[in-house]
Amino acid sequence: MINVYLSKQKKSRFWQMRWIDPDTGRERWQSTKTNIKRDAERIAGQTEKELNEGTYFRRSTITWKDFRDRYETEEAAGLAERTQQKIGTVFNYVETHCKPKRLVNLNETAISKLVKKLRKQGLEDVTIKNSLGHLKAAFNWAKSQKLIAKVPDFPKFKRARTKKAMRGRPITLEELERMISAIPEVMKYPGESEKSRQRKAEIVASWEFYLWGLWWSGLRLEESLNLFWDREDGICVDLTGEFPMFRIRAEAEKGNKDRLLPMTPEFYDFLQDVPEDQRTGHVFDPQAMRRHTDRMLPSSVSKMVASFGERANVVVGEKGNIDKETGERKPRFASAHDLRRSFGFRWSRRVKVFELKELMRHESIATTQEFYVEENAQDTARSVWASCNASLRSTSRSSAQNGENSGDGESSQSVADKEVRK
Repeated sequence: MINVYLSKQKKSRFWQMRWIDPDTGRERWQSTKTNIKRDAERIAGQTEKELNEGTYFRRSTITWKDFRDRYETEEAAGLAERTQQKIGTVFNYVETHCKPKRLVNLNETAISKLVKKLRKQGLEDVTIKNSLGHLKAAFNWAKSQKLIAKVPDFPKFKRARTKKAMRGRPITLEELERMISAIPEVMKYPGESEKSRQRKAEIVASWEFYLWGLWWSGLRLEESLNLFWDREDGICVDLTGEFPMFRIRAEAEKGNKDRLLPMTPEFYDFLQDVPEDQRTGHVFDPQAMRRHTDRMLPSSVSKMVASFGERANVVVGEKGNIDKETGERKPRFASAHDLRRSFGFRWSRRVKVFELKELMRHESIATTQEFYVEENAQDTARSVWASCNASLRSTSRSSAQNGENSGDGESSQSVADKEVRK
């Protein structure tokens, strides 16, 4: 039981509250901001109640800079590297558009203005929503550390009535081959010497191998760049068991769990083409135009694959931002993730949904159903209608010929309708 007492010093204008802090064992003092004893007693009683209920809070004076430093070093440091990068990006958004001096300055009004600025910047609502999720998690941590009294209310995004659309689409084998054909055009290596031509051939071959690998494996971009033949500090190829498998450590995968997952026969056959003496280190090593001591960053690899898609003119959708000159949305060209979508779409026709979930390494089966099962149904409907239309056309032609021979004058369309009703 915490008791709050009132006192008034000679030099003090207001009544003071004092109590023993149960966490530190030290005496705490706080002004009631009133010189009327009756009002001071009411404030002291309310404070005593909040202290005993655990709801007492003293206005925080922590600066935004200090809060960011504490959160990134105390909380975010234990999260996945990619998550840390996203948190850093969100905090940069806050500093660029809100410029808060103190943490308490980032209230509902400031967050609403942040959303407006991000939309104006060209970010899609789904991206903004995910960014605010990281910011809200940071506020929840601040509240747990008694840095703020309450978490600000975050804006709610209207749920679209249609199904959540993929930002791209599965590409076809013909489109993949066009992207591969575009690699030499994008990778313009300087020099015409024999050594230069040999170097360019090595670079092009590394990218061809990489694109085919994404097509057959279904790996995410960062997973593919962290795939090893013989090391277990990332994602390891395991060919020792009855069936080939992926051995995935928690820190190397989006789901943040240690996993042993199946590998498709197609990808296994693809890997079998690699000579055994070359099965060491990274499985994929797409090379840059200039020689570097370090491997290419995932962001650079992603941009390069998108360059292949653009050069091959493989359009998979539209971007969220609008071209100021034309007033239309810019086309979205095939990316590395569209190769993964192609993998998922192909296998959605072959295996059950829970098996597809394992192949795609989705955390929830709802994700698998949302992105692939409905698309699979659409494809089935497309095939059924195409087959039905072909059958009707064949029946119509046959009936027309019979009508001409018999001379009964009945139209071919009427005959076809009767056939459908039968």
